[in-house]
Amino acid sequence: MIDAKDIEAALLNMADPRQAQQMLRFFKTGKGQYGEGDRFIGIRNPQIRMVVKHTWKDTSLAEAVILTTSPIHEVRLCGLLIMVEQYLKAMKKNDTRAMTAIFDTYISLHPHINNWDLVDLSAIKIIGNHEVLNPYCTLMDKWIDPDNHTLWQQRIAMVSCWMLIRHKRPEVCFRRAKKLLHSQHDLLHKAAGWMLREVWKKGYREEVRDFLGQNVADMPSVMLSYACEQMQIDERHKWQQKRVTRP
Repeated sequence: MIDAKDIEAALLNMADPRQAQQMLRFFKTGKGQYGEGDRFIGIRNPQIRMVVKHTWKDTSLAEAVILTTSPIHEVRLCGLLIMVEQYLKAMKKNDTRAMTAIFDTYISLHPHINNWDLVDLSAIKIIGNHEVLNPYCTLMDKWIDPDNHTLWQQRIAMVSCWMLIRHKRPEVCFRRAKKLLHSQHDLLHKAAGWMLREVWKKGYREEVRDFLGQNVADMPSVMLSYACEQMQIDERHKWQQKRVTRP
């Protein structure tokens, strides 16, 4: 088995201070920004994925948890991607015990899944697949609610719809997107618009039009823009013109 400390050492050996400075700006780590206080060492995703490729089969879930609780962003991402690979393997083997263990572990780690890339690269394949396989799981419908849930819990709940959309459950996307209409977070507007766009791409066009018809006046501009991105330009302009400018 491979220890978390050995994986972290391999990542630290790839550190690029100049790249780290760029990432600090890109992931909004300044005072008052959504990634405030996060630490980066300057490793690109392909490098992290290479480490994952060579370690995930021999890394225990407990060691992946240690990685995911690191103060270093890239180490946390590595731990999450190891968990993704382990969940996908458990799916192939129909190992429900392993899948449940990874799902439960993942949701317990949500305070450490605290930037949009960490969410998007892990929630779709772990939470999304788990919801497909467990249609009576309602946790994400609770997490989408802004009361007592963080920005990142809400984004996890929203982007996990990606798998549900592909398994003919677009209504979940509409239900959750509606919860975010009055959110103050741009990252949630983008996530909801992204998922609405995915619903459109999967052919549920009349359903998207119905949703827009009922909610366009309340939609943040970026959510509407993302949702309409795949439409013909004249239809996209029509919806944008219908939107009431929010204060």
